[in-house]
Amino acid sequence: MSSVIRQFTVLSLFILAVRPDGELLDLKCQPTVGIVAQTTDIRCQYKTNGDTIINGVFLKKSTEENFIFQMYGNKIYGDKRFSLENPTNDPSLKISDTMFSDEGNYDYRVVTDRGEQTVQLSITVTAKYSAPVTGTLPVTLKNGRLADLYCNATDGFPGGFIHWFDKHKTNWTINSDLTKVPKDTNGRKSVALSSKLTFKSIDVDLAPFRCVVLNSKYEEDGESRILFDKSARSDEPKVLEPNTTKIIAGVMVIGSLIVGLLFALLFFRRKRSFHILNTDRRRSSAQPFLRDYDSAKTAEDDSEKP
Repeated sequence: MSSVIRQFTVLSLFILAVRPDGELLDLKCQPTVGIVAQTTDIRCQYKTNGDTIINGVFLKKSTEENFIFQMYGNKIYGDKRFSLENPTNDPSLKISDTMFSDEGNYDYRVVTDRGEQTVQLSITVTAKYSAPVTGTLPVTLKNGRLADLYCNATDGFPGGFIHWFDKHKTNWTINSDLTKVPKDTNGRKSVALSSKLTFKSIDVDLAPFRCVVLNSKYEEDGESRILFDKSARSDEPKVLEPNTTKIIAGVMVIGSLIVGLLFALLFFRRKRSFHILNTDRRRSSAQPFLRDYDSAKTAEDDSEKP
């Protein structure tokens, strides 16, 4: 309670210090979207005639009583992640290392030497998606076969989208299934995205396919490409290169010559074997005739003896 009274007293002194002829500042702050772990800029401005000097600023969430950030004179109190863009004459704010807890509506009071004004501003906190991870099932795709393409992205918030494109920039997203899984780990909110694109008959000539991750505002957070291996075309007729054709033709000619020589050797060998066999047969048939001739000659000689 004492801190609230002290802050009210200090603020009252600043209001009294404002020149009586001070005019309304027409202070305005733009709605702000911050990204987790990055610096968030809250753009504010006012319209006055002449130079305006900032004497103090006071920032608090609309649902809370205590100020999150205060600056008056050369003194700064509260969350040190908050600061002024230019403490002298620019009411714009900065938040370093933005957190999800920074999201919400705020009351922002600016006190200058020409007047003071309180406005409401809003901060929405998002998280950027990590680089998408892709894969296929089966791992080695075949042209004209069933194929599933997968793409996963995590750590983003709020939930985003995954779109699919081929090399011709044709959008295949309508044929895909998208799953969103919300998570909350120690106040760190995120939505995991998982998409599957199914082809009953894949055309590998459409590769590479691109998996594009979009945030909740359809702004691109990242992409990954799926490249197909050359073996994906293994079911297609293979066209031989000119050098390969020449080599195969040469091998076929040499093979034909070798086969011809083998047949020639086999023919001459069989012919020679046949000739030898006939010669042996003629010799065998001539032996009985010679034996009869010798016997007859012997008998004739014996008859001539006295």
